[in-house]
Amino acid sequence: MQVGGTVCNLSCTHCFISCGPRNYSHQMMALPQVRSYLEEARELGVKDYYITGGEVFLNPEIFPILAAILEQGPLVILTNGTLLAQDKAERLRDVQNSSFHPIQLRISMESFDEAENDHIRGNNAYRLAVAGIRNLVHCGFSPILTITRNWDEDQDHAMEKKFLAFLRENGVTLPKIKILPGFLMGRLAETQRPYEDDERVTEKCFEDYDITSLQCASSRMATGKGVYVCPILVDQEPARMGPTLKETLRPYPLAHPACYTCRVTGMTCKNP
Repeated sequence: MQVGGTVCNLSCTHCFISCGPRNYSHQMMALPQVRSYLEEARELGVKDYYITGGEVFLNPEIFPILAAILEQGPLVILTNGTLLAQDKAERLRDVQNSSFHPIQLRISMESFDEAENDHIRGNNAYRLAVAGIRNLVHCGFSPILTITRNWDEDQDHAMEKKFLAFLRENGVTLPKIKILPGFLMGRLAETQRPYEDDERVTEKCFEDYDITSLQCASSRMATGKGVYVCPILVDQEPARMGPTLKETLRPYPLAHPACYTCRVTGMTCKNP
């Protein structure tokens, strides 16, 4: 669920839906909206949940929303971590302690170097995210670090080692990272380049490939404006599949260039 809408306290230079403090193309979801989707999800047998934004911890109802979701299943929270002061981390611990289902937090950053990170994410983003990670660790969480690749792919192994070391230095005892590809949409299309005409999936892309490996084969993104095929395409009106989850239980044409990125990189929003 996109409970944070497109409102964010950061304006990252690669954000594929150009989230920021004044982007209200998707409003934050209210608790009654979330409960309505949860009721439908229960009827459909949904097994796990993922929330994102924007920044989810800007939502004034975030803690009741978390509790409501955890009544039904495991939850992954994607956040930039900058708003996770000690009191919020402690409230998260209280919510977790009251639920049988687990919370997993993913913190998005760009670099273990403060200057490089803040060049993409804005002033003080590094300092606040590191403080958020430490506060979560203090409250018994082991956050996963999510990074959008801003280096050559052949450097993945070396970068992974450095990011894991960064997490250990900040107290994470079971460090995990998730490296994401860039999607040439939103701000990244402006700062780097848009997709080329030939960056589209074709029938040949799926020879000897299980199409159900794509996340959109089994997941949907509920928002305040309806249900979209995936979180990457919530700014694309053709990707809105209907107002309810039941209306989206049908195939979706993989016509957007972002589908090409998912296919060739194996991209998924699921945890590593």
